[in-house]
This record gives sequence, C-alpha cells and structure tokens, in this order.
Amino acid sequence: MSSLLTYGETEDMNVSANVSDLYEYVYGDLIVYCHFEKYDQITGLSYVVICCFSLLGNSLLLYCLTRFEDLKRVTMRFLFFLALFDSLFTLTIPFWAVENLKEWIFGDAACKILTGAYFIGIYGSLILLTAMTVDCFFFIVVRSQWLTRRRRLKCATAAFAGSWLISVFACLKDALSSEVKIVNFVQTCDTTASQHDHAGYFTQLVMLFGVPLVIIIVCYSKILHTLMSSTGRTRYKTFLVVLLIIIAFVICWGPYHIIIILLSMSTDKDCEKSNQLHQTFVACRILAYSHCCINPLLYLIRGRSRKILANFLFCQTQHRSAQASERSSDPSHFIQPHLSMAVPQNVTELKFL
Repeated sequence: MSSLLTYGETEDMNVSANVSDLYEYVYGDLIVYCHFEKYDQITGLSYVVICCFSLLGNSLLLYCLTRFEDLKRVTMRFLFFLALFDSLFTLTIPFWAVENLKEWIFGDAACKILTGAYFIGIYGSLILLTAMTVDCFFFIVVRSQWLTRRRRLKCATAAFAGSWLISVFACLKDALSSEVKIVNFVQTCDTTASQHDHAGYFTQLVMLFGVPLVIIIVCYSKILHTLMSSTGRTRYKTFLVVLLIIIAFVICWGPYHIIIILLSMSTDKDCEKSNQLHQTFVACRILAYSHCCINPLLYLIRGRSRKILANFLFCQTQHRSAQASERSSDPSHFIQPHLSMAVPQNVTELKFL
C-alpha cells in the first residue's frame, strides 16, 4: 500500500538519509541508527478484529435495510449505499492484515485491485455523506415544493453513481502505480504515486476531503440554525443519525489525514520525536479503519431500528405486519418531503421520506 498509507518504504529511506545528518551534526564519529517499531502484529490483529465486526455489522445493516426498511425513504437509501461502500472497504482489510502479520503474498494484480477498492471505499463514503448533507439542507432549510420525494430518490441514486465515478477516477493513479516491492527482505504492496507527486496528493486531499468537509460544516450550520429557531417540539432522531454518521467519519479519518500531512512535512532529526510521530500514525490508521464498524451501531440509535434488530434476532415473523400497521397509522408517511407542522400538538416532524 502507499507509503502515505503504511508509512513503509519512505520511512526507511528517510531514516537512512537522516543517519548521516545525525552523525555529522550531533554525534561526530559515532553512527547511530534510528530504529522504528513497526507494530505489525498489533496492526494486523486490529485489522482482523475490525474486519470481523464490520462484516457482521454491515451484513446485518444491509439485511435489515432491504428486509424491513422502506428504501423509498431517502435516508434509508443513503444508508444502504453507505453500507455498500463500507463493505467494499472492509473486504480489503483481510489482505492488509496478512501483509502486516506476514507479508504480501497475493501478487501485483491483487495489489492494484485492492488499492483501488481501498480508495473507492474511502472517497465514495465521503462524497455520499456530502450528498446526504446537501439533501438534508434542501429538505430542512430550503423546503422546496419542487423537490418531491421521487426527485430526491433520483438525486440519491445519481449521487451514488456519481460517487462511484469520481472515486474510480481519483484512485486510478494510486491503483495503477501499485506494485509488489521488497522492503527489508519482506514483500509489501506499495504505491509510489504519492511519494513523487506531493502537490498532486495534497490537491486530491483538499478536493476529496477538505472541500466536502467545508460543505458539510456550512450546510449543518444552516440546518442547526433552522432547527433551533423553529417553534414547538422537534423530533429528529433520523436527522441525528445522519449528523452522527458524519461526525464519526470526521473523527475517524480526520486525524489520519492530519498525521499523514505532518509526516510528509516532517524534517525532524530527533529519533525519539520521529518515533512518537510514527506511533501516532499507527494509532490514527487503526482508528480510521475502524470507521467501517460504526455506521451499523449508529443505525441502532433509532428506536424503530432496535425493534427491527430484536425481531430479526428472535426470529419474529410478525414484523412485516407490524411494520405495515405502523406505517398506516403514521400520517407523516404520506406527507410531502418538507417540514410538516402538526398545529394542534405544535410538533415539528422531521421524517426523511
């Protein structure tokens, strides 16, 4: 995998280059080698645990969404698409686990394909989260009568297709430059695209992480302002799920991107500080990978989702009829996709239909 992802080959090259500097300016005739702990075993085992939880959680989420939820509701459709991207990312993790626990044994073709799938999973999720935020913005703030549920569903599907196209295009450079290399007598899957083109890497980082993050922050500022200024009680558990999903993505992937930038800009010759920076990188990478486990947990925040899971686990076959009854008794199910005001109870319903 890319050195900016695994901090592998470039790390060793930098250490070798800095040894002479340490020798010349600090230690005179004494040559000191800065040794970095790889933490391969810890990383590999963490990947195995993450993969198991993610496969279980996202499989359950996909099943519950297709079996019990109404995918004609925009938010449920977005969650379904997000679970697909998380599942794609998860399928690459066992290969990185094997690479850390042993070495890369899958060949050049698998190296290129899995590197591409890795980036598609990351970029696709963030692009889709941005689309969800924009949809929430128009639903809550703009409240356009033109934007009916049918049009929103079409926009959600178009956003999914667009996120695939953009992600595939963005990952091509890294995927095609990936190859199996021997580093310290061990085979690794590595891409040198980002090593030799820092400007291109940072441009891609800004366009596919920075810009979406700014859009998300601006839109949610407007959304929260609208909700705070609305009258009456507000029920917004579905909106809360979307917000928490976005916050979780930023918390998990934000530190990872920050530490990569710090590593690429670091010129510190202090071995201890460099080692601390590397340890931080290992922890941030594990945190970033663990994100694929989180969305299924956030889905359970909705009370109805917990009931669905309970029915699934205890094999209660009556759930379908209960679901139909719930929908028929819920007048908001037939409301157009904008905020509906129930005047007698003074309640604002936030249902993402």
